[in-house]
Amino acid sequence: MDSNTSDTARVRGGSVRERVTNALRGDIITGVFVPGQRLSEAELCSHLDASRTPVREALRQLEAERLVEVRPNRGPIVVKLGWEEAERIYDVRELIEPEVVRLFALAATGEHLERMDAALEEFEQASSEGLNPAQLIGATTTFYEVMFQGCSNDILADILRGLLARVNLLRSRSMSRPGRPKESLKEMRDILSCIREGNVPGAQQAAVIHIRNARAQAKAAMPAPSAP
Repeated sequence: MDSNTSDTARVRGGSVRERVTNALRGDIITGVFVPGQRLSEAELCSHLDASRTPVREALRQLEAERLVEVRPNRGPIVVKLGWEEAERIYDVRELIEPEVVRLFALAATGEHLERMDAALEEFEQASSEGLNPAQLIGATTTFYEVMFQGCSNDILADILRGLLARVNLLRSRSMSRPGRPKESLKEMRDILSCIREGNVPGAQQAAVIHIRNARAQAKAAMPAPSAP
């Protein structure tokens, strides 16, 4: 195999891995595969229209993101994210995100703000056309990724990116609550408005309010504990 063919294979292989991983992640986050469900490689190959190699690579990636766990004699299953772990995730967000917002607000460019505004327009369109969890989560992820890229502290951003898969799982739950998408849109617009106005403390406070409201809605959406 010549070098050009090898390079093409690597590009295609990477693209297939990314497609399969993104699709499986989205299916877990939006509830196509439910907590505790066993993930059969053969069934995933059919569902995702992929061979075993990218499916296995996707499972390893999602295990690293703590959306999948591998149990002896059972294989991969979808994790059950309980409230105790969820609360710790919200605690970390409330500690770190206001600082990310502060750093971003001090360095934000017009292009940054336009990208965030476009993400919120996509969010509004998705919520007005009927509940589309994947699109709502995608738009929210874009909104935050702009801040992560522009906040000038890669370590803080990487910590939050490491939580992203589980945060999106919680977002999917909270967004399922009646009225929550509309409230979430207003909260994110408040963050952006304060950043535009140069009101850094206001942007930080708006971020805290957003996190606390998301926490309350996610808790309300949590399944009731199983009877002993």
